[in-house]
Amino acid sequence: MTGDDGRPLPDDLLSLAREDDRRRTEGKLTVYLGYASGVGKTYTMLADALGWRTAGTDVVIGYVETHGRPETDALAARLEAVQPKVVDYLGIHLNEMDLDAVLARNPAVVLVDELAHTMAPGQRHTKRYQEIEELLRAGISVCTTVNIQHIESEHDAVARITGIQVHETVPDTFLELAGDLRLIDLPPDQLVERLHAGKVYIQDMAALAVARFFTPANLIALRQLALRFVAGSTDRELVGLMHSQAIAGPWPAAERVLVGVRTGPYADQMVRAGYRVASRLQAEWIVLSVETEDDLGAPVKDQAHLREALETARRLGGRVVRYRAEDVAGEIIRHAKRNNVTTILLGKPRGLGLFLSPVYRVMRHTQGIALHLVDPIERTRIPIRRQLPIPSIPDAGIALVLIGGVAAVNVTLRDTLSPSNLLIIQLIPVVIAALFLGRAASVFAVAVSILLFDILFVPPYYTIAISDWQYFISFIGYLVVALVISNLASRLRYLLPQIRESEATVAAMSGLSKDLDVATTRQEVFERLVDHLHQVTGGPVTVLIPKGGELARTAGDPTYPLDEKEEAIAAWVYENRRPAGQGMETLPAGHGRYLPLVVSGRALGVVGVMPEEHGGPADEVLEGMVRLGSLVLDRLA
Repeated sequence: MTGDDGRPLPDDLLSLAREDDRRRTEGKLTVYLGYASGVGKTYTMLADALGWRTAGTDVVIGYVETHGRPETDALAARLEAVQPKVVDYLGIHLNEMDLDAVLARNPAVVLVDELAHTMAPGQRHTKRYQEIEELLRAGISVCTTVNIQHIESEHDAVARITGIQVHETVPDTFLELAGDLRLIDLPPDQLVERLHAGKVYIQDMAALAVARFFTPANLIALRQLALRFVAGSTDRELVGLMHSQAIAGPWPAAERVLVGVRTGPYADQMVRAGYRVASRLQAEWIVLSVETEDDLGAPVKDQAHLREALETARRLGGRVVRYRAEDVAGEIIRHAKRNNVTTILLGKPRGLGLFLSPVYRVMRHTQGIALHLVDPIERTRIPIRRQLPIPSIPDAGIALVLIGGVAAVNVTLRDTLSPSNLLIIQLIPVVIAALFLGRAASVFAVAVSILLFDILFVPPYYTIAISDWQYFISFIGYLVVALVISNLASRLRYLLPQIRESEATVAAMSGLSKDLDVATTRQEVFERLVDHLHQVTGGPVTVLIPKGGELARTAGDPTYPLDEKEEAIAAWVYENRRPAGQGMETLPAGHGRYLPLVVSGRALGVVGVMPEEHGGPADEVLEGMVRLGSLVLDRLA
């Protein structure tokens, strides 16, 4: 939420700027959510629309299904409506919203009922929410309605409650676009009365509905799901506000559980324990894995345990977060405060972990957050190698060679320099081991260096005895200094690759910014963007823009392998204005990565990159460079 100086973090401000930009260029989405048919979603939406029209807002009906209810029909008749188009399907005439007519009418607000509706075959979109997305991109605000059973994340819960599989669902990512999520609530007994009175369905259908779906137990459970969904949406809004205004957490407005896991056989047990706690609290839960240098050298079996545990967390609905850092406790504390966590689950310290565990620091610095320590059900003996920094045989051998070489130099200087100066020289192999071999080798070097120094340079020579206890004090000081230097050098070794990666990103963005600043035409922007992306990825790059109804190459490497599959991915990216392709969540089977060039809320083209190395640069780097090109294109437009 906040940096060390108490100000908002740059990433939070950047996310806020992106959201503001989206809301400035797109229409506002208002969703009326209910827990069942008949609670009054459409009626409330129409009543609100009449109020907006009275206030001077241009409101029209794009599509409203009144189900023949007199009160709803009366409200709909008082509003302008775009005539629906009639679609013939297997001899049946179906009414669908005329999307093109609504776009041509271009109202300030359009009412579109039944968000989860599946369109008749042959339409431009297969789902109604996709039509709404197009309206929003055109700058038209949309009001729509949906029941809780049609939300994708609630599908399994609804099926368990009602015994009915709902096939028409809306992805949660779409509902996250809503600037206003309104819960339309009605006590279940009043809803049942409306059903019996024929105000929801005709009498015969009402009796069947009450018997099969609208039972008191079902309605109470569905109502609870709807209330919880809205509460979760409000909580996410609160967290976003806390981020943007640098408000330190936690605020216990809603429960949120953080589970800390690491490599080893207990990772899966930690995940399942976190799921049980989150289920009891009816809370969102996060699984956090902080990867340290020691974890990189963990046995393959232990790393497999972690991967399986994280996959289990995803299946159970948890959000997985992975960091690379040396300060495990610090990352847990920062993430907990940043995400308004109310409960933290960590493994109970065992073995030498009783003295070195990050649990104690987390406990001291997370005031207001509950801390649960989980004791594994099935205990596996932790090898001493995992508890102590024991180096590998090659690393230990190299460290011994370094120590021996420095000791040989010290022997030649024994009659020239004082023991205190020789002791400082003996630090050299410790620093080298920490920088190039890791913490375990450096700690090993510290122990061997002290022992060897005692034998060679402390009277009586060639024994481990100490005749002058002042040397003992010197050894304690040496040990402290060597361990501190070892720790700092190891952290530097671990962080240097990340620093280089950050510097490369800054250099790439800076160079691109300078070149684009002097560009005067769109083609010039495309060519300079291609050049810089090629430098970063090392592979071919292409820019595609629409020509003659399809995407055509306008800049980049002519040898870019753009086959039918790659063209289909690029077309999807252009239509949806979202990245896809290799290594991404959407269409990952592609050979290239494709990112949209979005200018003033509309897609101008698509950039395709094919990194030379598997994985290539981080998605954030590519997206940042393409976004920079989009800003310049917007300026030229």
